[in-house]
Amino acid sequence: MKTSLSIIAIVLCTAAFASAQEADCPKAIKVHQTIDATPQGWTADTDESDHILAGVTFFSGPPEEKASLVYDNWKKRDGLAYAVWNFQPDSTHRIWLSCRYANTDVVLTKELPEKISQCNVTYNPKTQVAGLPEIRNMTCH
Repeated sequence: MKTSLSIIAIVLCTAAFASAQEADCPKAIKVHQTIDATPQGWTADTDESDHILAGVTFFSGPPEEKASLVYDNWKKRDGLAYAVWNFQPDSTHRIWLSCRYANTDVVLTKELPEKISQCNVTYNPKTQVAGLPEIRNMTCH
């Protein structure tokens, strides 16, 4: 019985973790950028550094429709800032997540699963990434 309960607990925790992860932005991405035209007398090279997560935006519908959503709650506590977005799971407008990265114009976008009803983002205003507060943590459920 104890083993069965342990297995059930592991399965439930794994399912909850998987659900939260399917709406999370990658912390960093690799990008290969090219220059359209190198100015005379210059050579172009690339920086092999990772491009770290700089910002997130939630949209009602595909991002190209430009219907970005403002957080429902914003709190500051212990030097961090906490933003909460609440979504209606049965809405006809699906929620999309857009992830922006430092030093690139590459943006990752993803339609969130229908079951996602809330996303929480923790920011560290003391540390800036591309002029924005560092994203410490993001969970959606």
